[in-house]
Parts: sequence; C-alpha cells; structure tokens
Amino acid sequence: MMAMVSVSLFLAITSAAYLMRNLVYQNIVDQKMTTAEILTASLVHDIKYEYDLKLDHQDGFKDIISKYITYYRIIESISIYDYEGVDIADSNPYNIGTIIQEREVIRAISLAKPSLRINRLDRNRLGIHSVFPILRGSKVVAAIDMHISIKDIETIMSAIDRRIMTTLIFTITAASVALFIISHRVILQRLSRLMEVTHQIAAGNYDIQVRDKFGDELGQLAKAFNHMTCELKKSKQEIEDYNQHLESKVQEATAQLNQAYEDLKNAQSQLVLNEKMACLGVLIAGIAHEINTPVGAIHNVARNLEQRVEAFPQALESFKKDQDVEADNNLVECFRELIKTSATDRQAASFQEIRAVENLLKEEGIAGWRKVAASLAQLNFTDLDKIRQFRHLFRSSSLFPLLESIGSIAQATKIVQTSSKKIEEIVRALKYYAYTDKDRVEKTQLNESINTALILLRNRLKHTVKIVAEFDPDLPEIPCTSEIHQIWTNLLNNACDAVEAMGEEWSGEIVIRTQRVADRIVVTITDNGIGIPEDKIGRIFDPFFTTKDIGKGTGLGLSIVSGIIKKHKGEIRVVESRRGHTVFEVSFPIEAKLLPESEQVLTAELNQPTEKREKTLNERRLCEPCLL
Repeated sequence: MMAMVSVSLFLAITSAAYLMRNLVYQNIVDQKMTTAEILTASLVHDIKYEYDLKLDHQDGFKDIISKYITYYRIIESISIYDYEGVDIADSNPYNIGTIIQEREVIRAISLAKPSLRINRLDRNRLGIHSVFPILRGSKVVAAIDMHISIKDIETIMSAIDRRIMTTLIFTITAASVALFIISHRVILQRLSRLMEVTHQIAAGNYDIQVRDKFGDELGQLAKAFNHMTCELKKSKQEIEDYNQHLESKVQEATAQLNQAYEDLKNAQSQLVLNEKMACLGVLIAGIAHEINTPVGAIHNVARNLEQRVEAFPQALESFKKDQDVEADNNLVECFRELIKTSATDRQAASFQEIRAVENLLKEEGIAGWRKVAASLAQLNFTDLDKIRQFRHLFRSSSLFPLLESIGSIAQATKIVQTSSKKIEEIVRALKYYAYTDKDRVEKTQLNESINTALILLRNRLKHTVKIVAEFDPDLPEIPCTSEIHQIWTNLLNNACDAVEAMGEEWSGEIVIRTQRVADRIVVTITDNGIGIPEDKIGRIFDPFFTTKDIGKGTGLGLSIVSGIIKKHKGEIRVVESRRGHTVFEVSFPIEAKLLPESEQVLTAELNQPTEKREKTLNERRLCEPCLL
C-alpha cells in the first residue's frame, strides 16, 4: 500500500513539474515571437518611411541591414527581394542577385501574406523565420526575409530544468518522509493491532475487540471486524449447542435411512417377484397344455392297458384250448420281437408298408388278412421277413389276440415312460424357475439353464418359431444364483414377441449360441423379428420402458435381466438390431465373486466332484415341493 501511495505521489509531482516546464518554455517562445514581430515591423518601417521606398538605392538598404545586424545580435540574416523575387540586398553579399526559392517569400510577394514561424537554422540551433511583404498602396514592391536566433532558449531551459529537478527531488524526499511518518502512525500501527487481534481470534479467543477511535476506512474496518468477532462467537456457541444433540439426530437419521433402505430392498424384491409371476403367468398356459398332453396319454394308455390285462387270461385260455396250433419254439421269439418293435419310437407305418403287409398275408392265405395287417401296423410290426418267419402263428384266430395284447401292453408301457419323463422335465424346470433362494450361489452349467427355459417355453416356441441351438459342450460351470434362469425366459419371450409381430405368415427363427471367449462365457440370442427402433435401443434397459403395446409388457423384464446380469458381474448389450435381425449378447466371467464374502452362501457341494454334486442336487430337488 505504501509503495502504491509513493508511486502515485511521485507521478503526480513529476507530472506537475513537466507541465510547469512546458508552460515556461511556451512563455519564452511567445516572448521571442513577439520580439521577432517587433523587429520585423521596425525593419519594414525603416525601409518604407526612412528612404521613401527608394528601392534602387541598394546602398541605403545595405546600411539598414548593417545597422540591424549590428544592433540586434539575435538577427542571423536579412534579405530583401524585389517584386520579381530577386535578392537586391542581403546581409550575405554573395546572395545578392539570386532568385528566391522559399515558398514563404514567394507567397509574401504574390499574395501579400506575411509568415512568422520557428524553424531549425542548423542541427543544433533553433530560429524564427519572419517574412513580410512591403506594400506601396495595394501593390507589393518588395519582401523582407529575416532569420532570428533563439539559441538562448536552450540555455534558459537547461537552467530551468536543473532548478525543477532540484525542487522535484527535494519535494519527493520531503513528501516521502512525511508520508512514511503519517502512514506509520495512522495506518501501520493500526494495521499491526488489527493483525494481532486476528491471530488471537484464529487461536480461539473470541472475546477480544479492536479499539480504534478514528472514523476513517480503517476505523470502519475495525468496527466491522468487531461485529464479525461477535457473530463468530455466537455461531460457535450455536455449533456447540447443536453438537450436543447431533449424535441423537444422526442415530435417528441413520435409523430412518436403514428403514428406507429396507423398504427399497423389499420394493425391489416385490418388483422382481411381480415380473417373475407375470412371466410365470404367460408360461402357465403353455405348461398346462404340455402337462395335459402326456397326462391324457397316460390316462388313455392306462385304460387300454387295464382292458388288455383283463382280456389276457381269456385269450390265453382260448389259446390253450385251440387244437390247431402246435407247440412251437418260435412263439417265444415272436413275443420278444413283437414287444421290441411295439416299444420302438418310430413314425406310423406308411400306406405302402401296410399294402405290402396285406399282400403278404393274403398270399399266405391267412384269414382276415386285412384286419391282421392293420393290427400289425399299429404295433409297428411291418418287417416282411419277420412276418414270413412267424406267419403260421398269425393263422390262429386264438393266438393272434394274445400276440396283439402283448404288443399293446409293451407299447403302452413305452408311452407311460415317455409321458412321465416329459412331465418330470416340466416340473423340474418349473421348480428351477420358481426357486426363491436368490442368494444361494451354486455352480451352474449355462447350457442346462438355457435348456430349462426352452422346456418351459416349449409349447409357445413350437407353434411360433424354429429353435436352433448351437451349444458348446465343453463350457465350464460358473457360480450363479437361481435368478440366472429368469434371464433366458425373458429374452426368449421377447424374441417370440418380436417374431410374432412380423405376422402369421412369417417363418420365425431363434438361434441360441454359447461359446467360451478367453475368460468369459458368451451367450448370443438372435431372432428374425421386428427389431428395436434405433432411437430406443439406449432405453430398453430402463425400468418401466417398453416398446410393446399397452397390456403386453410391464417394462420391467429387461431392467430386471440387466440387474441380474450385473449382479453376476456380467454384461448385456444389443449387438445389432434391425427389422429381421436382432442380436442380444450376454457374457459372464468364468471366475467371479457375486457377493461380499460375508454375504455369500456357498455350500460345500461346490468343492465336490461333479457327479457327486449332481447327485446331491438331484436328491435335494426331489425333496422340494412341486409347484403343480
């Protein structure tokens, strides 16, 4: 601050001195110009009135010039020109007779205009150049050109500069000393007291006050500082009072946050459950049909089996009483072949096969050959070589019903086994999907998980699309929770919806591919459905966002899928989407911790060999209640 004041004072004094010097210089120059005007007027008067303008008297002009050069030492030169611009008299005789070239003289002769200005006589000297026309009446008869030296101005200004510099140095020194004394007493001491009080306040002493009796800016600053100190003291007291109650408030807020967090977790779990139940509701219709079909088959086969079992003793009794049939070792072999072919999974006999059997039986002369051929075709016994081998057994009207009963029983047994296995697969898939222990982590084979989803969606898929599964059989198991199954049901349901949106005539196809890429397992699901609009791809994983029509989607499916995948340290993305081609890619790390160690629920089964672990899991699943 002191430096700024000193600099400002120095600039002010210097500016004042510079201005004063310029004023003195201008005053001296004005005096010299006035002197030049007077000398010029006097010279003109002498020439004009003393000699009555006898311009042809060059000696008279020479005397006048000589007088002025002698009396007035400041005059450097005098020249007199006639009206034609010829030098007729000059202080320098060598210039007499020359023609003037200076513009000022020419203007004075031609226009009768005088000129008075300062010019430089040579490099080191300044002078006044005065040009004045001599008139006779209104006619210019001659002109005077006079140069006056003002070199004494430089001497005068040098003396003035020395005096100004001395005065300036003295003034600045005195002002600086006075300023230092004033600032030290009025400013620095007060600032020092203010700094000392500041340090004490920083140390925690809020009772101290700044005492300043002046009413200037520093006095106002001291008052403001005292007010700030009072406010700080008041704020400190309020903070101390608030800190006394802060712990209870923090505990209360923490309890509220914990409750809000629990409510949020419950709401999230409820949303996931709602979405699962909504998806499960879509599956129930197809599952009911899938279960109803094998159950109906079992019921019909059981009734047929019951009838066959009831009729078997009577058929056997009739066979024993039949005298036309000889005991033949081929009978047992025929029974075995009939049981074997009846229990074989194969398509129904074609019309050509039935006609060939009929022709053979007719050629062999078997009574009721058409009915016998139909029964054999129903039992899948259409091998012509076998029929020739056992043709003599088919001739007996009492033996053939026995053979037919044996074949029907074998066929019914196969149907019961197949239907029961199908029901078991559906129930197991439902149990996997509905398994609610989402925190239990188990080693899972993703191919099996996807197959579970395909079983649940089998009824819908077989009527809508063609499924192409390209599974890597050597995929390693990864740690997963039961939530992993929900990923595939949601993605496959969405793929079905996209294919159905293309219309009934569209040939839909869904390709599921699994493979290992470096340290990750990658699953891609490709469909040839309607696709996702490009401007909506970035929002499909947002909660409650759906591209489906009202009533066909909750907007939670892909959001929940994304959450489950992130929980398993995986990633999901839309690789490509356009009409007729959409690709979803899901990837999981082969080795990853799903949860913090304190929250993981890992059983000892994870460390067991695969066969033993599968046996343990199957035993536990058999003990779980069936949803149906």
